[in-house]
Amino acid sequence: MNKEIITMGSINQDIFINAKEYPNYGETVWVDSVNTQPGGKGANQAIALSRIGSQVRFIGAVGNDEQGKNMLKNLTDQNIDTTNIQIKENINTGTFVVILDEQGENTMLGTVGANNKIKLDPITAIFNSINANYFLLQLETNEDAIMHALKIAKEKNINIILDPAPADGYKEVYLSYANIITPNQQEAEKISGIKITDKETALTAATIINRKGVNTVILKLGKLGSLIYTNEQSTFISSYKVKAINTVGAGDVFAAALTVYLNEGNQLVESVKFATAAAAIKVSKRETQNALPTKKEIKDFINNYS
Repeated sequence: MNKEIITMGSINQDIFINAKEYPNYGETVWVDSVNTQPGGKGANQAIALSRIGSQVRFIGAVGNDEQGKNMLKNLTDQNIDTTNIQIKENINTGTFVVILDEQGENTMLGTVGANNKIKLDPITAIFNSINANYFLLQLETNEDAIMHALKIAKEKNINIILDPAPADGYKEVYLSYANIITPNQQEAEKISGIKITDKETALTAATIINRKGVNTVILKLGKLGSLIYTNEQSTFISSYKVKAINTVGAGDVFAAALTVYLNEGNQLVESVKFATAAAAIKVSKRETQNALPTKKEIKDFINNYS
């Protein structure tokens, strides 16, 4: 087993606003708190991969600004090698404002900044330097970098797990490269054109996504659990019942936990169950990256859940 996994994605400075509910247009409201946290789907996934037990090659970019320096220090503190993080001049580090309501659901506004400027040659060098079995990718970076990485991974027969988030970054061409795709409900609706309201419509959406070129679809349905659709067979995985406090990063830890468990040689269904538990731990905590669980925490959660 090769423990090293390649991942590419965004690195952001997040500004969290905790409010009772999302304000109406033009409305001024008091909020409970405002704080900053390191974020970005790519950084979240890289840290989660590392905590759960993988060696990580992380490709990303930050601006040569104070936020970028802080994000690099944070990654180093989280035991992530920053050698492959590109530092960009005259552009800011990605920055997002995250509004969390009382149910832990989030609404975001932001700029991708340096995440949109990843150069291609360093991507080639990284893929040529190791013999990885898995490449984990999301869509918060520039399209040419995404396509370049997908093509190289495909040529090298590396398993590609695509987290098609955010939905605004989705291009249908990506589907022909991915071995596994992990959309949430909103992303699956965009890809399939099907409004998902229950397990039956979820299965219809997963079938359409599969026919677009992805062998295995893992559709995340929140409280309903997850649907696995592969080889014309479907399996529903139940969710873990927890009180949601902060859903930011739940999809990231799901994708990371799934990738690590598959890379260790586990079967798909067991890997999705493991990933589901990892996401449940994440949403039950206030922080984002500091709440990303270790493998032991996930195993203990599964064993103690009742």
